[in-house]
Amino acid sequence: MAEKIMKLLILLLLFYSTNIYSCSGYVIGFKGLNEVFDIKSFNDYVKTTNYCSKIYNWNQEKEAIMFINDLQDPYQLYGFSRGAASVFTIMNQLNSKKPEYIITVGAYKTANVNFDKFQVKYQNYFDHSGRGQKSPGIFLDVSHADIQREVNKFYQ
Repeated sequence: MAEKIMKLLILLLLFYSTNIYSCSGYVIGFKGLNEVFDIKSFNDYVKTTNYCSKIYNWNQEKEAIMFINDLQDPYQLYGFSRGAASVFTIMNQLNSKKPEYIITVGAYKTANVNFDKFQVKYQNYFDHSGRGQKSPGIFLDVSHADIQREVNKFYQ
């Protein structure tokens, strides 16, 4: 009898811990060139969503698409610097599983980050490297190194 109770308690603990640590969604982040990315600021943003995070380099688009295709949960895309262009590339290659939100931070002025044609909510934030950007978004008077932290103020 005691053995059965112990097995039941272990089973309940496993079930409880699995539910605590399971993700209800993901924020999929893309780093800039040379792996430039403020991980602390990214994680601070992710905390506002109550989702889990997954980070790729800007050139790991195929791996990210495979991850997205396997997802059963909602997700957001977050692109920093060159990673913002990666988000646009991914959106062009996805079949039907759209993100619930896209955020780009610090996209360069020539990057196409106009996501209107995908009919998904999005927001772009530009710093000095984005001066002359034709895509819609908010320009912030901050350095490229500080923009991820500054953008988080919009999500507190």
